[in-house]
Formats: sequence, structure tokens, C-alpha cells
Amino acid sequence: MCTNFLLAVPNIPATGGSATQYISSRCMELTGVMKTSMYLVPAQQVFPLIKNGSVSWTGTYGFVALADPSGMPVFPCFVDGINSAGLSCASLWLPGTSYAASASSNALEYYDLGAWIMSQFATVDEVVPALAGINVIGPAPGSDLYKPLHFIATDPTGASVVIEFIDGAMNVYPPSYDNGATQDGVLTNSPTYDWQRTNLADYVNLNVEGSGTSSTNTSGPPVGAGLLGLPGDIMSASRFVKAATLRKGYGKLPSDGTGWLPTVPDAGATGSTQTIVSAALSLVQIIQATPYASALISPATSAAAPTVGDWTMWQVARDHTNAVYYFSSAFNPTVQKVDLSEVDFGGGSVKMSALKTIPVLPSPGAWYNDASSSFA
Repeated sequence: MCTNFLLAVPNIPATGGSATQYISSRCMELTGVMKTSMYLVPAQQVFPLIKNGSVSWTGTYGFVALADPSGMPVFPCFVDGINSAGLSCASLWLPGTSYAASASSNALEYYDLGAWIMSQFATVDEVVPALAGINVIGPAPGSDLYKPLHFIATDPTGASVVIEFIDGAMNVYPPSYDNGATQDGVLTNSPTYDWQRTNLADYVNLNVEGSGTSSTNTSGPPVGAGLLGLPGDIMSASRFVKAATLRKGYGKLPSDGTGWLPTVPDAGATGSTQTIVSAALSLVQIIQATPYASALISPATSAAAPTVGDWTMWQVARDHTNAVYYFSSAFNPTVQKVDLSEVDFGGGSVKMSALKTIPVLPSPGAWYNDASSSFA
């Protein structure tokens, strides 16, 4: 299980001529434990990283991305990342995925798609036509190295494209799909993306606005009355509705940030980026809501005990406007930051074993700040 969405907020102060700051967020849920590291992939890297069925290419952009280090020698799949131009790519679980078994030309192993996108393109407008020139392949369900994945790429303009593989065919949902539906950057899991968009229409009356507040002393509508009927469970369709609905509040507030960005110092933040990154990381956890041991697997027999099922292992926030990547993990909520403008992506292509890494799960370092001696 995973959830992805995009927020568009005022950029204060506006930098690089951009009045809007685009922040996307995503969390990762799986069963068991997926050890995760962040990889620094240089510009001019030669791909694929291992010998496989993919056509060879040389990247233009450097990027940072998350992957399972134990699987990299045979399955170098970057499940989430962002490049130096601010273009991200994420892979999420989609049961029912079926890849083409082979291709006569321009083949690309499905697990190389994230690297193919992040290493070569700066915008979604560049990605979409290029997809027509490749043939994504993969093993059949149940085979070794089969993972049912769909993908979403988002760029600094706020544009997104969703890519799925059904019955061996690649289905691309570009920025123009369904009158710009992909601009919210929302993606969860099964059913397929077109079904999720159709289902969302059943919740058209949900509204983040309302007259009630916690300080209202009348018998009027209570807090959150406009969200009556919002799904509260953790199933994929419900999370899609929650993400698409709750993100809308940021688009309703004043476009210049008046009254809400930056928040006042007493609220704990003084800048717009700190405010919105913190909000994005909080929102993705609220939507997903699967802390450790909250979704158990029923035992096979009445004599056995249930086991831990899916749980949130890590979450990220991607600042597409400034090319910055934020992350935290399940057992270390301290937010970590990688500013891609401060990273050296030079040096040319290296062997996969020589790629520099940062551990994400398990995460080293302090997971709390001891304030015991800080009383004034």
C-alpha cells in the first residue's frame, strides 16, 4: 500500500520567477521489513545498472532515489526519487499489473522505468512523448522479480503523468487526461487509475470548508461537517478519495499566502517551506494511517497469533520548485533533507556498487531531542 499526492502553495518569497511552490508527498507501506537506502546517481550515468533486457542509455541528469540495497544486485529498482531538475518518479503497488513479455526493439525492463525517467528528463512534457518510443517488459505474475507496479512522475510546473501496465499494454494518463485530473498528483493502489477517477465522482459533495470550529458555542454545524462521508479506512479506494479531497484546502486559501503563509513564530514555523513540508508529511500519514501493528494478518489457525501486516516504513516530501528531498522513517520521525543543488552529481558513470548512499530504514541518529534541561 502507498499513497501519493501533490500540493500547490504560494512560494514566499518567490524564487526563480515561480510564484507557486509544488510539494508532493508519498509514503511506503509493505509487509515485513524493506531495508531502504538513498542512492546518489551521477549525471552521465550509463544504464542499465545491471545486464538485463533494457536498451542501453546514458543519463543527462543526476538524481537521488530510494531502493532496497539487498535487492539492488539483481533488482535495481528505484521506488522513489527526484532529479536535479525537480522531476520526480515514484512506483506504487498495483495488483493486477501485467507487463509485455518481450519486445522486438527499444525494450526497457519495468524496474528500470524510474531511472529512465529521472536520468533523462526535466519535465512531464518531455516524458510523455518519449514513452511512445519504448517498450516496457517484465516477467509474468508469480515469476521471479515480478512486482506489480504503476508509476507517477511530477515536475516543477505541477504537471504529472501516471503510467500503468494492464494486459501487457502500457496505459499512459498524461496531464490532459480527464480535463487535467492528474494535476492533483494523487495515486494509491488498485483498482486502476481510470477506475479511481470515476469512483472519486461519487464523493463530489465533500468539502473541506465549513462554518463550525472547535471554539463555536452554537448548535450549528460541527467541525468538519463538510467532510461527512469521507472514507476513514485504509483501503486503496478510500485513500484515493481522502488524498484528492483533503489536499484541496491549500488551493482555497489566499494565493499570495496572506493569513496562512508563513505561519506565525508561535505556531512553530517561520517560513513557507517549513510550513508546507511539515503539513505534507503530516497529511500523508493521516491519509495512510497504518502505523506499525495497526493492520494485522489473520492467523492460519485458531491456535496461532496474528502477525504484522502492512505498515508505513517511510515518508517523503519532494520540493519540485527547489529540487529538495525530505524524508523520515517509521521509527525515526526526525526529518532529513537533501538539497540537490548542494549535491555533486559530477564524476561520470560509476559501477552500481560505487554509488554513494544514505541509510533511510533503519535510520541512524537521534530520533528525539531531549528537552529535559531546556526549562527557562
